[in-house]
Amino acid sequence: MITVSILINGKPIFTRSAINNGNINSKGETKYITDGNDPIRHKREDGAVKLAKKMLDTINEDMKL
Repeated sequence: MITVSILINGKPIFTRSAINNGNINSKGETKYITDGNDPIRHKREDGAVKLAKKMLDTINEDMKL
């Protein structure tokens, strides 16, 4: 499992977790399922930062600061 959080003044405002389900397609991409049930495909060699960005992109940012 991987978890990514964004904090402001030490308080989390967004958090997204994903589980690697072990499914690898013919392109070498592993399938992850987020806690929001969004599927993400990611190549391990692309690194964790790219995966974290994909995970954060699944968050619907409907909030006013």
